[in-house]
Amino acid sequence: MANELNRIEPPALPLATEEYDRPYQDQSNNVLRLFFNRLIGVIREITSTNDGGKFLYMPRGLFYSTTDQTAAAINTGYPVEFENTYIQSGISIVDDTKITVSADGVYNFQVTLQTAHTNSSAVQAWTWINKSGTDVTYGGEQQTIVGNANQPVYWNFSIDLTAGQYIEMYWATADLSLSLDSTAPASPHPGIPSAVVAVSFVSNL
Repeated sequence: MANELNRIEPPALPLATEEYDRPYQDQSNNVLRLFFNRLIGVIREITSTNDGGKFLYMPRGLFYSTTDQTAAAINTGYPVEFENTYIQSGISIVDDTKITVSADGVYNFQVTLQTAHTNSSAVQAWTWINKSGTDVTYGGEQQTIVGNANQPVYWNFSIDLTAGQYIEMYWATADLSLSLDSTAPASPHPGIPSAVVAVSFVSNL
């Protein structure tokens, strides 16, 4: 695997002698010197100002949906589904909608919703953040979607979470002709998901 550090094993020190013995002391010092030289080399690689970060593993996830998502009623919130996983480590999807973390921290979410509107009139749509079953205060957005058009909606936010907590993205529409639309691959473009979210760990709490 690329960007792997050489693992350092504990030093295999020789068994001590009953009395002071110079060769034994020299051998022990050499073993410890080798161990600490390797340890310092690894630390230098990790803390390199050029590319030390390439050795670090952080919680991360990328999830998306390949299904059309519709509203059954106007002005009613529905959780956005992300039923497919592209990358996952320390972050998982539960019940297709709950983006769940396994470690305390601040996380960044980048969300794209691909809307499709089949009515000629403009329509209001709303999206908002729900944290473990509770809407985040002032965690919403409102968009005006033009008629007969496909229009992406973007979200980028950071939020604090503890292990086991989850985020759901909700959406609502004032017109049932608006949906979250997925498009199958067709020349010249690849498939277009109805929703995609990339999640990355920012910092400890």
